Parts: sequence; structure tokens; C-alpha cells
Amino acid sequence: MTGPQDHRPPRFEHALLRTLALTAAAMAVLGFAPLAARAATGVSGCSALSGVQVRNTTITAAQYVTSPEGNYCEVSATVAPQHDMRVRLPDDWERRYVQLGGGGFDGSLSNLSNGFGTVGKDPVANGFVVAGSNGGHRGTDFPGASFAADRGLTLSYSVAKIYDTDLVATALMQAYYGEQPAYRYFTGCSNGGKNASVAAANFFGHYDGIVGAAGVWGHNDDNVGGADMPGLTAKWIQTAQVGALSPAKGAALYSKVVQACDGLDGVKDGIVANVQACPVRHIAESLRCKGADDGSCLTDADLAKVAAHTSNLILDGRATGPAWSPTLNLSTMAGSAIGLSTGFLQMAFRSATPIDPLTVDLPTQFLEIKTVLDDVYSMTGNLDGIRKYLARDKKLILFHGWEDNTVPSYGSVNFFKALRRSDPHASHNARLFMAGGVGHCGGGVGADSTDLLYVMVRWVERNGEPGSPANPALAWRRGPASADVSGAQFSRPLCPYPQFPFYRGGNPNQASSYMCQSEHNVDD
Repeated sequence: MTGPQDHRPPRFEHALLRTLALTAAAMAVLGFAPLAARAATGVSGCSALSGVQVRNTTITAAQYVTSPEGNYCEVSATVAPQHDMRVRLPDDWERRYVQLGGGGFDGSLSNLSNGFGTVGKDPVANGFVVAGSNGGHRGTDFPGASFAADRGLTLSYSVAKIYDTDLVATALMQAYYGEQPAYRYFTGCSNGGKNASVAAANFFGHYDGIVGAAGVWGHNDDNVGGADMPGLTAKWIQTAQVGALSPAKGAALYSKVVQACDGLDGVKDGIVANVQACPVRHIAESLRCKGADDGSCLTDADLAKVAAHTSNLILDGRATGPAWSPTLNLSTMAGSAIGLSTGFLQMAFRSATPIDPLTVDLPTQFLEIKTVLDDVYSMTGNLDGIRKYLARDKKLILFHGWEDNTVPSYGSVNFFKALRRSDPHASHNARLFMAGGVGHCGGGVGADSTDLLYVMVRWVERNGEPGSPANPALAWRRGPASADVSGAQFSRPLCPYPQFPFYRGGNPNQASSYMCQSEHNVDD
């Protein structure tokens, strides 16, 4: 891979970081105490990183690792009180840095070899410094969301962990290489996708390209159709209170949906790609019980559930929570809805013990939930901050599987529409890719593996439009012997929303047999 030093467009702004990298005195202002103007890499340089000083931080280990994919220095550190983090610094550095988001309620260190969008390409082996953390607390001490009673730990989970991880990684790069990266990236899925929104809105000067999958975006007052944390919490509460379809009924409806809508993308392959043209409620009506409930037909109560789940949640006359996808098996999301709403209710009400979503009265309690999650904790990045990030010519990629049963996929759709309405010019630097048949951060029947981090690199560093011949954006189903697209069972192009892959002829298992096409019924 060509290094960024070969092509550095002047539009990339790192004036602050590069200026800080020039002098030890300036670095000290941020709490850094670099070992030297230019320290040695390798075994001796790695060991010396144990002496790097960063405010409120203890370096707990610095170990030099030899690997067939390339050697690197792995540094472990703790930012008081419990924010454990790890940074890998490769010998063959391409002057790139990527921070990985977390997962769920955090509590354990990120897998630095496998961030979202890096399938088959370990970032360290590709010349990236990689950093990740436990999200500000240890799961052994605070399982699930039990850290919610501690406001400091909750603030770390929501916002501070991103800044603190970046702060320590910046100090280590300066000490190890004697300079800062030319390009800085962030990638994550689920909670990591939520982290991506915070990285963009709160720390927009720190990153050139951000990839956020199955994320949470905006604040409730931004009117982003429930893509925000209070909105998703409300939708999860509603989902728990309405209840999922039974497994048999969910499977029957899902089978009918695939049967009716699979071919809307030009090929029958078991994957619904033209999702928004799929009339799920009409299909559900065809399963209405003609007599007694036989366990697979849909009663009036079941049809009401389908309507509630596949609609935005409306509170006070506006969309407050996003719809679940019409192609989702509607028997599969209850467990996630209960678990996630329980955790974020704990944070909203600062409770050390779980809060049953079935006991919540949304019309009267939503204001408190919104105020704490948005205004006290800033759990997600607000729309204005994300606009400012994009207005600086920074890049943002969103990704979501249409069959996500954990984070409603219409959250990403609703946010992207709100972003385009709010600032059409800035939104030119953002792309949304929706993947048919794909579940939460992967899985499902669709093409669920991507290398979107590397798509982002080509967009940022070479101005390669995602999906262009110079920068193909692909998804694939991994083969038994290879994680990358070369050994895929099948592949598809990733199409910028509202487009989807439409079969035009040829081998249906190859992405080249598809073209990106818009569904004219999509409401933009």
C-alpha cells in the first residue's frame, strides 16, 4: 500500500497537531513528556515507552512483538481510575493512525487486530498505529451497565474515553516516532458506531475520516427521526412493551417477505436488497388468520405488532424512535431491546441496578431520559457538530445491515436524510451504505464483510470517490479459506443510499454483475 507521504493534499488540516509535535514544550502543555525529539523504534525504543508521562495516566506495559505480518510495539496504559487502553505501533509505519470504537456496554479491551471494516487486513500489518480501550471501566468490576451509578464512569463511557485514548496514543506516537501521523481515522460498529458520532461531533479536529456502522447519531432535539440515543432507547422500550412475534410467526412472515421481495433487485438469491420497495404490511395481511390461531397465521394483535415495529415511534407528534426494517424477522429483536433499554435507562436514572423497560411510561418519562442522555452525558454526537466536521472537508461513512435486530436500521437512514436536509453541501462528504440481508455488525444471509476503513483511506488521501473504479466499495461473504474478497463465496457492490445493487446479468455471485440503482419509491 502506498504511504500517505506520497500524496498529501493541502486541504487536510492538522495544523494544531503538527504544531504541537514540533516542540517538547508545546507537548508538555497537553501533559506529554516525550522521551526525546526523535526516539529510537524497535526493542529499545519500545522499552523506553514505559517512561512516557501523560497526565492521570500510568503506562503499565511496553512489549516489542515480532510477527510474520510485521513487528510492532504494544503499549498498555490506564487513565485513572479504570480506563484501560492498548496501542500498537508498527515498525513499518505509514504515518496513519486509527482508533477503534467499543462494543455494547464496553468493559473489555477492543480487539486491535479486527476493527470494523478491516476484514482480512490487520491495520497494524498495513502500517497503522492502532488504539483501543475498555470504554472507561472494567467489566469485572462493573458488569453490564452497572457503572451507571457513577457519573464519572458514565461520562467516560459516553465521551471521555475517546479523547483520553487519543491523548495517550498521540503522546506515544510522538515519543516512538518523533512525529505525528499524517492522517487520523476512527472506526467502530454498534457502540463503536455511537462512538464514531461522538468522535465526529466533539473531536472533529482530531480525525480525517470516520467510519460508523450500526451507530447512534444526533441529539433528539436535532429531529433526526430517532437515530439519537434517547430515540433508540424509546424505540427499544416500545419494542419490549409491544412484544415480538412468536418464533413460528416471525419465521412465517420472514419467509413470505423474502419470497415476495427477493426478486425486486433483479435476481432470486435469498437476499432482499431493494428493501424499501417491500410492502411488509400487505404481506403480513396475507397471513391473517382465517379462523382459529394455528400458531403460524397472524391475529389482529400480531398485525398490530407488525405495524408498530415497522413504523417510527411517534411522541408529541414527531418521529422519536426509528422503525425496524420491513425485512427483519420480527421475532428476533426482543432480547436486545430489553437488554439495551435496561442499560440506558440505568444511565438515564443513574441506577446501579437494572430498570425494567416494561415499567416505564414513555409519554411522561421521556423528557428526563432525553435530558440526561443528550444534555448531561452527550451519549452521541449532535447534528451541528457532525456538520462542522464535514464542513472541514472531513469524510464520514455510515454502514448498516437491513436485517439488524439490535439497532433499528432506519436510525441510520433517518439520520442521513436529516443530515442532507440540514446541510446539502457538507453532506457531500458523507456516505451511507445499507446492506441487504446483513444483521448487526455482520451475520445474516447477505454480504457482511467489508474493508471500509481502507475505502475511507483512499477517499481521504487520494480523493477517490467511494464506489468509483479507483476506489471500489464492496461487501462479501467470506469463503472458507480466505477472509478477503478474493476468496469470497459471493460479493456485492456497496451502493450509496438510496441506491441498492441491481442484477444486470452475469455471474450472480460477483459484484461486477450488479449496478447501483435507485428505487423511485424512496422518500428522500
